[in-house]
Amino acid sequence: MHKSIASFFRLSFGNIIEWYDFSLYIYFAVFIAKDFFPNHDPYVSLLLTFSTFFLGSIVRPLGGLLAGWFSDRYHPKKIINLCVIAMGISTFIVAILPDYQMIGIWAPVLLMSLRIIQGLSVGGQFPGLISLSVKDHHGEKGFAVGLVFSISSLGFLLASIVGFFASSFLSHHDTQLIWRLPFALSGILFLLYLYLNRNEDYNYSKKHARSQNVFISLAKQYKAIIAVTCLTTMAASLYYVVFTYLVNYQISQLGVAEGTAFFINSLTLLIACVFYPFFGKFADSIGAKQLFYTAGALFFVLTIPAIYLIQSKEPIWVFLAITVLTLLMAAIQGAISPLFAEVFEPEWQTTGCAFSYSIGNGLSGGAPLVALTMVHFDPIYGLSAFMMLLLGIGSLGLIFVKQVQKQKQSLVYPVAV
Repeated sequence: MHKSIASFFRLSFGNIIEWYDFSLYIYFAVFIAKDFFPNHDPYVSLLLTFSTFFLGSIVRPLGGLLAGWFSDRYHPKKIINLCVIAMGISTFIVAILPDYQMIGIWAPVLLMSLRIIQGLSVGGQFPGLISLSVKDHHGEKGFAVGLVFSISSLGFLLASIVGFFASSFLSHHDTQLIWRLPFALSGILFLLYLYLNRNEDYNYSKKHARSQNVFISLAKQYKAIIAVTCLTTMAASLYYVVFTYLVNYQISQLGVAEGTAFFINSLTLLIACVFYPFFGKFADSIGAKQLFYTAGALFFVLTIPAIYLIQSKEPIWVFLAITVLTLLMAAIQGAISPLFAEVFEPEWQTTGCAFSYSIGNGLSGGAPLVALTMVHFDPIYGLSAFMMLLLGIGSLGLIFVKQVQKQKQSLVYPVAV
């Protein structure tokens, strides 16, 4: 058991690279926009930068379908490892990519190409770990998946800490160095991943026979696909808004010092890392639906007051507001995460999880873009309305989960006629 947990941790370490990259891209979106999308209107440049982020997200379903299929046919660990390698290499290349001034239009083209590679890679990486957690820790699946989110969130936390030091010490020297150096540090994370997994054997080659075609199986489970897509869209979008966009929001919209925004974000991310497994364990005890509806209702009620507190620009009130949103978001995530895999039939579980999760994550990649647009209309109510809408999408997903569960129960315990 100890060896199994250690092996799972080493494999999960690769997700730190994924989340480190995705958060860095939004944290330094203002600087990346200037280097790759020069425009007289900063808003347009930022819009193009967020659109490129979205582009990398919308290809996730294709990556999830391919990686999920190979995972169910061979072994999830092998595919997850290959996805980490592709992600690690492409993330580091971003750091040394020539800018618009050097190669013109090829700069944004290459950046978009790397985002596509990254999107395809992560499509099967994280959902593969979720499926693996549910299969191996069925009795404590909420706690196990919570640990996956905690380990992965270290990538966001690390990016926020790096962002804090980069903005504090490099912002007055070189606007390119301020974002290139953090991306270059991903190379160290990748080397560390390779070192940790140096003795692992991921060369599984045995095929697992499947009685049903994957497309037929997924078509029959369309309600499960809709459910997981809705839940993932909500959870991932809230994550992007709270932990990435709000940093950009404070800096670009409210004029908060970069160091202050990153410091507050780092503290709240640390809180999230601690509470993900706690709420997962809590969901195992009281039930996922009860925890989701309680946390979701509180989130809905407190969203507008929290945005108002952030508008005050007082660090203590900003920290309090984001902390409240973080705890409620961690509770929501802890409640729903195991459902991403367990609503699917075992035969193609990883494929169903990866495909649906990637669709939701692809849609959530547009969250910073939508948030930026909504703030452009109204800084408080626009952003609040978007977050409330996301909660509604999650509630719709849970309704579909209930239908899937009822359908499974009817097959196990058929009604007498």
